[in-house]
Amino acid sequence: MNLVVLTGRLTRDPELKYGQSGKAYCRFSVAVDRAFQKGEADFINCVAFGKTAELIGEYLRKGRRAGINGRLQMNRYEINGEKRTTYDVMVDQIEFLESRNAVSDNNFEAKGYSESGYSKNQASAPDVYSEPDVDFEEDDDEFPF
Repeated sequence: MNLVVLTGRLTRDPELKYGQSGKAYCRFSVAVDRAFQKGEADFINCVAFGKTAELIGEYLRKGRRAGINGRLQMNRYEINGEKRTTYDVMVDQIEFLESRNAVSDNNFEAKGYSESGYSKNQASAPDVYSEPDVDFEEDDDEFPF
């Protein structure tokens, strides 16, 4: 079973793009607190598709708290003869854990969030969205990852 459940804050604004077929995809990363290690976090890359991607691109911004359900996917590629491996969480469901005005776009660092460190903040008013159960074939050539 491949199941990932995360709660964290976006470390940057989501990147919403469209493939050649017109299907939306969105890349973003979240800072997730490490249990029992105060002030430390992991920065996890996430990818969403379709309507989920469009909602993330429209409503989430840097510093906003979100709950994510998905699966872990490993990607291997080669650059200049060097083999690389990355891991992304493929988002199946997203839960908005703050209202739109709870965190301003510019106070992420002011609240103690940065790539080197992270501190907690409480949230409220969850909104949930998940992609409808639709089987589709993903074209590996369409998306650049």
